Amino acid sequence: MNSVVINGENISKSFFRKNYIFRGLNFSVCNGEVLGICGPNGSGKSTLLKIIIGLMRQSSGKVEWEIEGKKMEESKYFLHYGFASPYLNLYEEFTPLELIAVISRLRGLKFADDESTELLKKFFLAEHRNKPIRNFSSGMKQRMKLLTATIHKPKVLILDEPSTNLDSRGVELALSLIDSHKKDGGAVLLASNDDHELSLCTNKVYVSN
Repeated sequence: MNSVVINGENISKSFFRKNYIFRGLNFSVCNGEVLGICGPNGSGKSTLLKIIIGLMRQSSGKVEWEIEGKKMEESKYFLHYGFASPYLNLYEEFTPLELIAVISRLRGLKFADDESTELLKKFFLAEHRNKPIRNFSSGMKQRMKLLTATIHKPKVLILDEPSTNLDSRGVELALSLIDSHKKDGGAVLLASNDDHELSLCTNKVYVSN
């Protein structure tokens, strides 16, 4: 997998004047590493993830991405990461097969129905492949979000509390995704307070106001 380095230097975020939710955070993650972002509820873990991938602007500090030794423009980050979070919405009018087809076209990928079914088996969703996602349980939707985050084999996997709503089998799946991505030479950024997830981290940054 291509070399990846993500650095954050002195990152701070405030929403109202000088009321900072966090300040002065420094971190780095590269190939084969998992950066754990941990801290109390409401401390800003999800906010920091959004800043790292360019969905939100920091109040001060800087984030830099390097792919193959070249600095990436913020507008190009999305080409290199997959993002899964409980608060993200799926296109719930689609079935899993239809959603995979849409994402594949957007990503310039090609998935035949039999290949899509094999992918769904990995996430324990194959038997539901022709059912509207709006009828899925919260755990099934979370597994579908993990699938969409990994479908294009991104260099960087961004996970915000990936085990949310999952049963024991789903939790094992989430942990396996993190571990295999790390072993394959990818980089993982993981916002979590779960001990099992954090045990896979090679480094951690603690977020607190």
